[in-house]
Amino acid sequence: MALANARPLLSVRNLRVSFALDEGLVRAVDGTSFDVMPGQVLGVVGESGCGKSVTMRAILQLVERPGRITAGEIHFRRRPVNGGGEDSAEVVDIARLPPRGPVMRDIRGGEIALIPQEPMAAFSPVHTVGDQIVEAILLHGHRWQEGGRKLTRREARDITVGLFRDVGISMPEQRIDAFSWQLSGGLRQRAMIA
Repeated sequence: MALANARPLLSVRNLRVSFALDEGLVRAVDGTSFDVMPGQVLGVVGESGCGKSVTMRAILQLVERPGRITAGEIHFRRRPVNGGGEDSAEVVDIARLPPRGPVMRDIRGGEIALIPQEPMAAFSPVHTVGDQIVEAILLHGHRWQEGGRKLTRREARDITVGLFRDVGISMPEQRIDAFSWQLSGGLRQRAMIA
């Protein structure tokens, strides 16, 4: 449920994403606008090829070449700094951030995540699902840890087991050491959500 009088966490305005192909310019997203409010769940629905995935990838600065954001704004209200209130939250325009810059790397996976429809394509088949999640936690460890101390691999593993429990994965202590191809489609999806 969205909070009354709240400001959007994410505000997308007139987003345009195009792909320059040999056949010409393809407008994959052509003027999309929406807001996501605190506590709100937003579903993006449409036919195959209408630009849903490209829109989500643009929000994370993950549009692959030859595609690029050609217009629009993606305002994101970041988490308040140092536990401060709503007024200390920073608003950034993701569309203007360098895709590989430190701010975007911090946002991607740390504050905004993409859960693909087919997690088998997202998980590495040669690393356990647990190791892949542990690596993400170590990368964004400041989200879990107070102070300047870095998380240990053991602490990140414990957090991963807890996340597995949170999403309803049974026997999380064993499943953390499974490869994606050893899990059912439903368990892979839950691991990706974790």
